[in-house]
Amino acid sequence: MGQSASGSTGGGGFAPYRALIEFLPRLWSNWITLLGTVVVTAAAVTILSALAIDLTSGLNAYAAAILFLVMPGVMAVGLILVPIGLFRDRRRRRRQPAATGDPGSVEEAFARAMQSQIVRRRVALVLLMTVMNVLIFSGVTYRAVTFMETPKFCGTVCHKVMQPEFDAYNQSPHSRVACVECHIGSGAPSMIQAKLTGLRQVWGVATGHFHRPIETPVHNLRSARETCANCHQPNRQSGSKLAFRIHFKSDETNTPQVTAMMFHLGGEDRATGRWSGIHSHASTSQEIRYEVLDAHRVGIGKIQKLEGGKVIKEWLPPKEQPGSVQEMRVMDCTDCHNRATHIYDASPEAAVTRALTEGRLDRKVPWIYAVATGVLANAKPPRDRAEAYFREELEAGYTRDHAAQKPPAQVLEESAKALATLYLRNVYPDMHLTWGNYRSQIGHGGPDPGNTKVQCFRCHSGDHRTADGQELSGKCESCHEVVAKDELPADLPDEIKPLLQF
Repeated sequence: MGQSASGSTGGGGFAPYRALIEFLPRLWSNWITLLGTVVVTAAAVTILSALAIDLTSGLNAYAAAILFLVMPGVMAVGLILVPIGLFRDRRRRRRQPAATGDPGSVEEAFARAMQSQIVRRRVALVLLMTVMNVLIFSGVTYRAVTFMETPKFCGTVCHKVMQPEFDAYNQSPHSRVACVECHIGSGAPSMIQAKLTGLRQVWGVATGHFHRPIETPVHNLRSARETCANCHQPNRQSGSKLAFRIHFKSDETNTPQVTAMMFHLGGEDRATGRWSGIHSHASTSQEIRYEVLDAHRVGIGKIQKLEGGKVIKEWLPPKEQPGSVQEMRVMDCTDCHNRATHIYDASPEAAVTRALTEGRLDRKVPWIYAVATGVLANAKPPRDRAEAYFREELEAGYTRDHAAQKPPAQVLEESAKALATLYLRNVYPDMHLTWGNYRSQIGHGGPDPGNTKVQCFRCHSGDHRTADGQELSGKCESCHEVVAKDELPADLPDEIKPLLQF
């Protein structure tokens, strides 16, 4: 009796505490709960360590992807396993109470134990640790979501697949605009839809079933009114803008030819409300719709102009259309500015021209335009040995065609570095990406000028007419005027010569 009384009241009330102690081993008496406890502890320690490293020195993309995307899931699995194990153990003990020596239900044990101040402190500690677990889980989940919205995640986690687009993005005018601002809409529904779509893409990457190169255009891209218009004002009256187009002859002196053009960008006249120039396509008072005839939006069927939701004019394509109607699309900025961020050179000639214009290739080197474009057009080296390849090919090209004017070795090495840079920016053999795969729909001066299936000629080729025979205007003067054509820089008019940065 005395021993019993002493056990129930003395020593801070050990008897109630013993009731809980008798129950606690259940956490380790079945392998499911034990596994859950181990998983939660390991995941929590890993996450806390990762957060500390990320805050102090930063994690690389792959480590961050594993730690912030996978570990929360691992922790959640552990938290689920603990109650599952307890539930299964409780059912087993109810079926076999005599055999197991059941000390009572957890509710009874907990009620008796809570009579002791010591036990209450222990419970408070457990509750505190639970709150810490919730905070850790919430924090790392938030970190995972924010990490998934970074360009680093989009461009480097699926490195082989997204490397071309990520490299182009980093060199684009929009390199400070996060990928999600254009590719994912605002709000939870857009985020959930994007992540569900991402699961299919992850499966495609894991199994190797994805398009090479990545297909464009992106058909579920947000409307330009939700993306481009956040920074740009298509209704702004921009008037006309002088621009230069530079080309080089395939001769010894790499003779530059300059074409100066006045582009009528136009916009909205605030006084009259009328739209003019190229940007009249973006009018907010009118809407242009067109039938898409192929996945690349090159083939254009019926075109409509609407005001107040009513069709005011309609142009029909030739009777023989290049494909069947896939959708009726409302025209926006991306129909012309389709490569506003992920920009590639249209051809080896365009790449070498840009390098000569920007000074990365020396225009004083004899025949460099002709030799460089020839070498670049036929190049298919592995990306990790591009510079060595171009060094060999440049020397071979000069030896074969212009031996007497072969540049010194140092000049050849510098030229090889420049060509390697152009190649690495535009050609990715593993992704089957090469010259001309991704082309801009602005203008009509690409590698195949005059092609009635690309750029402005998709609509303005003279093929689309109204029912009474009116042609959809294809006059060049509507968009630009030629000020000087194929002139030497020194022969340009004095009024515009100082504006040429060359």
